[in-house]
Order: sequence, then C-alpha cells, then structure tokens
Amino acid sequence: MANTKAKAAEVKIKLKEAGETKENIAQKREIYRDVATRGSILYFAIVEMSLVNAMYQTSLFQFLQIFMESMNKAERANLSSKRVVNIIDTMTYMVYRYINRGLYESDKLTFVLLTTMKILVTGGSLTTDDIGLLLRGGASLDINGVRKNPMPWMPSDVWLNIIKMSSDVAYFRTLPDTIIRNEAMWKRWYEENEPESTPVPDLEAELAGDSRLGHWRRLLLIRSLRVDRTSLAVKTFIRNTDRKSVV
Repeated sequence: MANTKAKAAEVKIKLKEAGETKENIAQKREIYRDVATRGSILYFAIVEMSLVNAMYQTSLFQFLQIFMESMNKAERANLSSKRVVNIIDTMTYMVYRYINRGLYESDKLTFVLLTTMKILVTGGSLTTDDIGLLLRGGASLDINGVRKNPMPWMPSDVWLNIIKMSSDVAYFRTLPDTIIRNEAMWKRWYEENEPESTPVPDLEAELAGDSRLGHWRRLLLIRSLRVDRTSLAVKTFIRNTDRKSVV
C-alpha cells in the first residue's frame, strides 16, 4: 500500500514536470514563430516565380537547406527577440542571393516586389485588395460607366485608374475633383520626365509625413498616372519600406 502511494506521488510529480516542460517548449516555439512565418513567405514567393517562367524551379529540399543554414549563420544574441530578428534578416538575404542568381535580369525586380508584397500582407500592413489595385488599376472599369473625363490631355486608361483608386482607397476619395480643380499643376506633374522623384501636387506634404503608408500611396499614384515609371517607383517603395514593420 505504501509503495503504491509512493509510486502515485512520483507519477504526479513527473506529470507536473512534463506539463511544465511542455509549456516551456511551447513558449520557446512561439518566440520563433516569426522565423517560420518568414520562411513560409519566402518559399511561396519562390514557388510563384515559376508562374513567371517555368524554368524557375526550386525544390523544398533546396529551400530547407538555406533555411537551416541561415540559422547557423545568423548572429547570436542573448535576447531571443534579437536572435529572431537576426535569423529573419540573414534568411531573407540568403534566399534573395540564392534565387537572384537564377533569374533573368528582367525578373529580378518582380521577385523582390512579390516577396515584399507577401511580407506586407502577412504583417497586416496591406491587403490583397491593395495588391489587386496595384496590379490591375482601373482595368475592370468601363469608360462609359464612370463619370466623364473633362481633361483632354489625360488618357482614358489613366482616368479609369484614378476613378478606381478614388473608390477603393479612402485617402483618394476626392482625387478626381482635386485634379480637376488644379488641372494645370497636375498636367505639369503628369508630363514630368521623372514624376517619381517630383513632389505630387496637393498631396506631397501629407504623403511625406506618413512614412510607409505614404510610400505605398505614392506608388499607387505613379502606377495609376504614369505606368511607364512604375518600375522606378517600385524600387523606391522597396527601399523605403520599414523592415521592422514587415516581420
């Protein structure tokens, strides 16, 4: 009887210790969840590049090798949170370098933008609707189904982009009226050789004070009005994207 009680007490202690160990493991695993999230984002960005060109194929095994190597190469840190940031930075750079070597020059920016968009959407900074607006603009609209464009110098596709942006983005709700009201200024900006580096009429002061979201809206403006300068605007947007906000 005494032995049974002793065994029961021993089992109870071991169960308690096992529960505590399980809880500690779960806590540590949660700390590194951001690493797994970034790994998932990078892998699926790589996979989707095969839709750009069927030659862009990278196996899961190849990716996992880079994933594991990045954890070995990342700078050590006493704080777990700092260690996570170091792993994410190292992994992202290593994956970029690895994939970049196998891409055509014309597709390299596409990969970086795709990865950036996925990071921003996962982090909650952007939505899939935001990405759709960047990709399609006002292509889904019919010129005969929207308010008439009163500016002869502005092409129909640009006007449709503006209308779509004003309906989908609250910040741009009054943009059509703003452009019409200050037509001369906007026409001059529209005809600039480098509008991506020229202050935007009416909006630039506000945009400049709004960091990342400001950079995103500026990218939408360039894409909507001067699609020929979008690649340059994309590079600027990527440079200005705050790494800390897109973990």
